[in-house]
Amino acid sequence: MEPHGVAGLIECIGGRRVALLTNPTGWLGEPGHLIDILHSRGLLAALYAPEHGVWGDLQAGEHVSGGVDPRTGVPVHSLYGQVQEPTGDMLAGVDVVVGCLQDAGARPYTYLTTTAACLRACARAGKPLIVFDRPTPLGGEVAQGNVAGGWFLSVPVPMRPALTIGELMLLLRHEEKLDADLTVVPWIEAPRELWYDELPISWVAPSPNLPTLESALCFAGTVVLEATNASEGRGTTRPFELLGAPWCDGQRLAAELNGRKLPGLLARPAAFVPTFSKHKGEVCGGVQLHVTNRRAFDAPRVGLHVLDALRAVALEAFEMNAGGMRFRYHTERVHEQLAAGTPPDEIAAGWGAELTEYRLRARAAGVGPAWWGRV
Repeated sequence: MEPHGVAGLIECIGGRRVALLTNPTGWLGEPGHLIDILHSRGLLAALYAPEHGVWGDLQAGEHVSGGVDPRTGVPVHSLYGQVQEPTGDMLAGVDVVVGCLQDAGARPYTYLTTTAACLRACARAGKPLIVFDRPTPLGGEVAQGNVAGGWFLSVPVPMRPALTIGELMLLLRHEEKLDADLTVVPWIEAPRELWYDELPISWVAPSPNLPTLESALCFAGTVVLEATNASEGRGTTRPFELLGAPWCDGQRLAAELNGRKLPGLLARPAAFVPTFSKHKGEVCGGVQLHVTNRRAFDAPRVGLHVLDALRAVALEAFEMNAGGMRFRYHTERVHEQLAAGTPPDEIAAGWGAELTEYRLRARAAGVGPAWWGRV
């Protein structure tokens, strides 16, 4: 049997000095946080900080500083700032790097790219990387959205990859032909078809603006609003579910979205006041997205319809940032289609062939459901 759980991880570490890439999602329930578990055994040599910091106290995009962790006294090295990949100095005195991060089940999430940066650095330095793998929140069977590479995660994957961080690193190693000593140790045995809340584990917000599993599901679609002048709900209690702007008529937007009969979605007219980020302190008209059937809900397709609906109800006021759209979708083609007014369903229909190819690529790397190899 392959090693899994905390005992399996400790077995794989084997007494070596660890640099740990983690954040609040390194909390493992009754055993406590992985930082404390490794520190109590004298294994913790350094901490690597992703976006939001080791203890998750920084907002999106804020600079993460290094220093010394006050609880353990070990050095903290930032991987979200001017340096985004472990340097030789960061790896000095370290025998093995362990990554323990919860992702959001979506390609734009920086924890994927930070772990990928560690994999490349470890390959160059001849250091092993162990991914203490957590389940993908949205289930591990359904991949959705356009397929593209971007930033450090250069291998093309969909907006909703349906793979864990560990599986994505195995895919990356396979496709980039990295000479990397990579071991993936699952935290728990999680059947692929199950969602996070169907497992015997607690949701820990992977970042400040993903407080719930519902917000993570919507994130895979409404994250594209970051590249517009509409609010994606940052600064509210329901980020990525609430969306709108001071110039938006929520009643019209809800009617527009509901009229499209998108599977698994009901849009409710809403008003909200962001406490920070876009339109801080202003009353925004808009909607809250209610997912009525999450297995029918196609978040990336919904994201396209949200952009199109905002343009339909507020053509003069709504703005899309060209560079931001290219960054979010990691491709010029989707941006050009949006700018040309191509219907959302026509854009989404064009993703079918590339999703089929992605599933076959994943199986060639030994990851994903077995049936992906038969599509």
